[in-house]
Amino acid sequence: MLVLHKIQETIAQLERDKSIRVLYACESGSRAWGIPSPDSDYDVRFIYVHQLDWYLSLCNRKDTITIKSDEANLDMTGWDLRKTLQLMKKSNAAPLEWMHSPIVYQEAPGFLRRFQKVGATCFSPNSMNYHYLSMAKKFYDSCAGETTVNLKTWFYALRTALSARWIVEKEAMPPVIFKDLLSLIAPSIRKDLLALIALKGTKNEDFLFEKEATLLQLIEESIAIAEAGKTDLSGSKVNMLEMDKFFQRMIPKPNKNDYKGAKKSTSFTV
Repeated sequence: MLVLHKIQETIAQLERDKSIRVLYACESGSRAWGIPSPDSDYDVRFIYVHQLDWYLSLCNRKDTITIKSDEANLDMTGWDLRKTLQLMKKSNAAPLEWMHSPIVYQEAPGFLRRFQKVGATCFSPNSMNYHYLSMAKKFYDSCAGETTVNLKTWFYALRTALSARWIVEKEAMPPVIFKDLLSLIAPSIRKDLLALIALKGTKNEDFLFEKEATLLQLIEESIAIAEAGKTDLSGSKVNMLEMDKFFQRMIPKPNKNDYKGAKKSTSFTV
């Protein structure tokens, strides 16, 4: 509860200091995946908008906000909505995962429903498979030659390999919660992974784990399936008109009196 209060307090302070509105804030990383270690950071990701004038400038302006607090194990990163949508139309994995996070800290009324509707057209099985497959290979390579591996890295390899496999087998966005990916695998291996999740919940992130042959084989098998099926995957079906409408709807609308020389009164309406 103390961390939740800190997150909400930090968001409120940002809104005041930077004249923004945070439309959505959620957890990403191991806590969102349901596999945190006792010392895992709170990886908060948020999406915000400025007032209309900010978007009418010819200057290139900073569109990212980053805040870290070692004391609270807090890692917060925010993207301006325009940056978020520009990346999302390229099927960037980050916002597509954020919109399905099971842990939401803040949401403007109606935002998430509309965000998910736009996001559904941005999901590209081809691009997302490439993203997860590339990461799975990187994490696998870091584990392959070692007898003991960092448990956090081991889970990263498992999660990304299973996510890439999910896309090939189901041609759908993989679930954020790690346990939901386990429907892809045999019950005997699923039991081993559930035990490993329980172990991770008791060990800090630097804990070294002795690799198990069955799980190494699972990673290799999942990478092979994702590799073999990637050529048959489709791209996204982005509707730019709907994205523009969504973006314009989220931007605060000036009061009509602003154009009559009256004191500005900007209304944030979603």
